[in-house]
Amino acid sequence: MDKFVTIKTFTYATEVAVIRGRLESEGIDCAVQDELTVQANPFYSNAIGGVKLQVRQSDVRKAVEILEEGGYLKETDFLPTPLYTSLDNATFKIPFLRNIRLEFRLMVIVAVMVTAAILVLWEVQG
Repeated sequence: MDKFVTIKTFTYATEVAVIRGRLESEGIDCAVQDELTVQANPFYSNAIGGVKLQVRQSDVRKAVEILEEGGYLKETDFLPTPLYTSLDNATFKIPFLRNIRLEFRLMVIVAVMVTAAILVLWEVQG
């Protein structure tokens, strides 16, 4: 059984309709995640990561080719942003955080900084 994989995200639910129709016309099964949530309250879109267009894992290559051909995807869409790259490079140097994903590394660093700030404030008041 093929699982669905997200190949593109959109801010608004209406943006996914044309691309979904194009893929389905080529015989590719599509699913759209969080479409109804964003339709009900568009302000939630950024918080939940947008509306996600998904295709079966076995159809990813064909779907990406169709989207690239139509100009909906570019090769640069698959490259990390400069901010992501610089954060990854900076946090990779911390030995005990090296083997975990960047998102978790950043959460650990923020948690340590917040804890340190609370301890400093505690000592200042006490």
